[in-house]
Amino acid sequence: MKAAWDWHLPRVTEAEQRALVAFAHATGFDTLIVHDPTPAMMDEAQQRGVNVCAIITPNVSDEFAHRRPECCQQILPAEEAIAAAMRSVDWEEYTVRARRWFPLVQPGALFCFEHPLAQAELKARVDQALAVADGVAFDGFGFRNHYACFCPHCQEARQGLMAGSPDRQAADIMASHAAESLVRVSQLLYDHAKTRKPTAIVTNHVWPPFRPDPYYAWRLKLDYCSQTISWFYKPHWSLTRVAFGASEMRQLEEPSINRFVPFIGMFHDPQLVRTPARLAAELAIARRYGGDHLIFCSLRVLQEYPDLRQVVEEALTGHDQAADGM
Repeated sequence: MKAAWDWHLPRVTEAEQRALVAFAHATGFDTLIVHDPTPAMMDEAQQRGVNVCAIITPNVSDEFAHRRPECCQQILPAEEAIAAAMRSVDWEEYTVRARRWFPLVQPGALFCFEHPLAQAELKARVDQALAVADGVAFDGFGFRNHYACFCPHCQEARQGLMAGSPDRQAADIMASHAAESLVRVSQLLYDHAKTRKPTAIVTNHVWPPFRPDPYYAWRLKLDYCSQTISWFYKPHWSLTRVAFGASEMRQLEEPSINRFVPFIGMFHDPQLVRTPARLAAELAIARRYGGDHLIFCSLRVLQEYPDLRQVVEEALTGHDQAADGM
């Protein structure tokens, strides 16, 4: 899979929707991952032999969270206070100063992956997506605080586990239960998607990070598991870190569960754009550990910077021998 994950290029009109697909195809991508693909996009994609996956998130509106709080993740009061305080912070500026690549606490409400009604809602989102698209891509499937949910349902489950294993540390039980929750919901939605449409592509982007085990994603049941090797914001990760992360993810890969796909993120904002040489080196690392699999986000940077598009196109079409030798 050579996929473009995009939410920046304009797609208001049918002409813009078709142009988005055409641009992705011309650059060398065989898969496009977007929110709410339209019939025009699907028609253009079918003509060009491009698969389209619809993005599915566990995000819920504030109104839903207020109306059905039992279906949503809960975090500690102190963590809610952190989330409220961080809303006044410019995130990009903060990442540069603090050298963080994810928020201290995710600001919006998320489904609890253990609650039956939340699971039913997520299945319905899969159904809606596959009524149009060739596949689904899960994004945002993690915890608001990056480690666990504190809703009554999850707390009761952990108490039962602790009662059955009194010698285990509470923190270990919490981490294990949280990881199993992520694994279970991926299996649940994978199975549902394949039942709904056996040919469906089921992929994801591993985000937000899971603090107890940053490399847990090899356990997620998917066709393709997209894991970040280079992130959008500054400071740019060293190539040593990029290669180390990709190597770890590839070594953990279990093909019967999913195939590791390197994810390279870059936004079009001038202060965030990397050089063609730097991007070529990242793509070489992606090829080394991901083979022919890649997810790049997003397309707007490639449209606005032709030199970067050329680098990506050469890598996707197999003309990157020079980069491979770096």
